[in-house]
Amino acid sequence: MGHYLVKESAMRRLIYALVPLSLPLMGCVQTSPYEPEIAELQAQEAQELGLTGLPVAEEIELGRQVAASQCADCHGIDKEDARRTDAPPLRYILADYDGDALAEDFRDGLKVGHPEMPQFQFGPKSTDLLLSYLMSIQEPDPSIHVTDEG
Repeated sequence: MGHYLVKESAMRRLIYALVPLSLPLMGCVQTSPYEPEIAELQAQEAQELGLTGLPVAEEIELGRQVAASQCADCHGIDKEDARRTDAPPLRYILADYDGDALAEDFRDGLKVGHPEMPQFQFGPKSTDLLLSYLMSIQEPDPSIHVTDEG
């Protein structure tokens, strides 16, 4: 038992001796030789053009404005739940509907099976803005259960 205590105290002394020696190294930060390239790519991504030819971030914000004015009263906005039980939350829309078909419906005039929903007809730009926003907020729909088969 005494042998164990000697090892433990020797280990403690070693740790106490090494800690002050390692403190100057803690301030050192290793930089990647690729940092300038990474920063340039990030800047390019920020200016990347979306469906309408606008920068993606601007397109998403404008699409959010379309959704806030036309869809949010029933479907909610961003991560909100739908305000109507018969309206899917916007964050799950693309799990339930094909994006291309939805875009076509937006352009041609969205018609649904219940009279409470107004008929919408968006122009091509508003449609693309709205879809950019919808794509940016999508989450897996928890009501859709995926099973492993095979």
